Amino acid sequence: MACTSVLVSAGTVNASATETDCGGKCGHSPVIVLPGINHSPTYLYNENDEPVMYNGSHIGGTLMILNEAALSAGNIAKLIASAFATIAFQTNIGLDKVAYNFVSEIFKYQRCDENGNHVENLKTQRWNHSLEKMTEDELDWTYRMVPIKTLVDEIGEDHVYFFTFNLVGDPMDSADELDEYIEMVKKQTGHDKVTLLPVSLGGTILTAYLDKYGHEKLDRVVNTVACLDGTDIVADFFAREWRLDDEYLYHQFMTNIFAESKGSTTLGYLINSILHIIPRSGVNAFLSGAISGILDTLMLNCPQFWAMLPSYRYDALAARYLADKPVLKERTDRFQIARLNLRQNILDAVADGVKVDSIAGANLDLGEEMYRYFNIVASAEKVNSDGIVNLSSTTLGATGAAGKSTIDDVDYEKNTRCTNPDHNHVSPDNMVDTSTALLPENTWIFLDQHHEVGYNDVVLNLAKAIILGEVTNVNDNPEMYPQYNGPCYTQSIRRWKLPDAKRVDQSNLSEENKGELNAAIVEGESVLKLTVADRSRVEAAEKRLIAILCKVGAEGYDNPEPEKPSPIATILEDITYAMSKGSLLLFGGGSLIDRLLSPIRKLIRLITK
Repeated sequence: MACTSVLVSAGTVNASATETDCGGKCGHSPVIVLPGINHSPTYLYNENDEPVMYNGSHIGGTLMILNEAALSAGNIAKLIASAFATIAFQTNIGLDKVAYNFVSEIFKYQRCDENGNHVENLKTQRWNHSLEKMTEDELDWTYRMVPIKTLVDEIGEDHVYFFTFNLVGDPMDSADELDEYIEMVKKQTGHDKVTLLPVSLGGTILTAYLDKYGHEKLDRVVNTVACLDGTDIVADFFAREWRLDDEYLYHQFMTNIFAESKGSTTLGYLINSILHIIPRSGVNAFLSGAISGILDTLMLNCPQFWAMLPSYRYDALAARYLADKPVLKERTDRFQIARLNLRQNILDAVADGVKVDSIAGANLDLGEEMYRYFNIVASAEKVNSDGIVNLSSTTLGATGAAGKSTIDDVDYEKNTRCTNPDHNHVSPDNMVDTSTALLPENTWIFLDQHHEVGYNDVVLNLAKAIILGEVTNVNDNPEMYPQYNGPCYTQSIRRWKLPDAKRVDQSNLSEENKGELNAAIVEGESVLKLTVADRSRVEAAEKRLIAILCKVGAEGYDNPEPEKPSPIATILEDITYAMSKGSLLLFGGGSLIDRLLSPIRKLIRLITK
């Protein structure tokens, strides 16, 4: 079954008809967003192309399409029984097999066969029209996924398109679809060229497209945290390389996850302590089985996941997994060629007048700040990244120091591609040097910024300015658009606080409250227009909005101050921390019973020698 099945939007317009009034002469080429990993709605159908339902809902999703039926009482009972048996006998009693089967069942809807085609009948939602033709709900979802409303306000909804692709597809097939899509956009808008906005995983589609179709139809490319040369997160999954030292596995890993998801480390510390009743062989077996289930079911046969590997790690992993899968290897080799050609393909495009810029985050470990479960990969502290994708990937070659070191500790050749030797491309903190990037003058870095740049309107404002031609390189207006910027978290203001403030009925407010509410709204709108990150100003603007919303009794606002943990919660956190640390010191990477039985086992080995 082909990987390129699409579900065309019911609002499809005639692809041969010109739908815009500008006739291609407005001065702004239409923008096609190539979105990230979580932005392409995909649904499950049966062999008759009828929707497959579960509990009254069409099975599907934008990232993982989970088989919820696998979470049955029977399957969970098998997992629990195996865990109890492993604890009772202090050795692995089928935990690896049970975990493997459990995980494989959960991810089965997105499995691919050994030729790289998805097994199930999956169809990805495709909007063959601009944002202007989307429904209100579709448009609201699009702006939440990729917050480009301010850009759309400038060039019009009829000039912005949202291209989708199947997560378990093939980027080379997606390139074919993109070329057809570009032709459709050209006909609908009257423009002869388009702007591509690759976001995150969308960078793999750009890579495939440039190598297969060239750049003749492109006016501009603005890579935004684009995965242009993979990420070591995926490579470490394929290689099964993890941070499994006792300190990390038994004290930090679960703590980090629960601190992110629950806002408290207490449960994580408690689980750390409980882990010590399970023998290390059982813990290893469970992890090995679960990871094998994910790899075999979801990743190893999927061309798109192979496209997420760094090019320098592809050959070794292909030799490990694809020796007996010639059809799949031919497909993944094709993308590897495209990836190795990407630098020259971009340089050729620039030489022919295509404007190419890259916006990236830097200075975070993999799995730092958000999605902390990724921090378990072996490369976590060894590469400079935005928490998800290597800096060298999003910039095609910028040099970044790993951990908290500086570029003085990195062995590299400076200024190899810099076209303006008078400009210092080293970051103020001496951790990044963009002179080694493919296009140093068109590479913009947000230091300490996580991959989720939709949280930062400063990034969005830069992307808009580049697309509109208001800034052409890092030397144009460094005070307004510096090459090195910082983190900023404006999403809460944009998505919730400002809309809530604007919905307040002011007719019954006192003049004082009305004046403060409007002033807070003005300040909130102002920080969303920042082009230089000012975290303290953003935080102050958010606090101001919350304070007045609380004061006027807006729904959902009853406390202007963040809720502080109760004394009991603080005590529990301290107790569970001591339990976690104490268990680690007493038992290391083993269990209580392991430690008690260790002398007996040694004695038996001596006697039986």
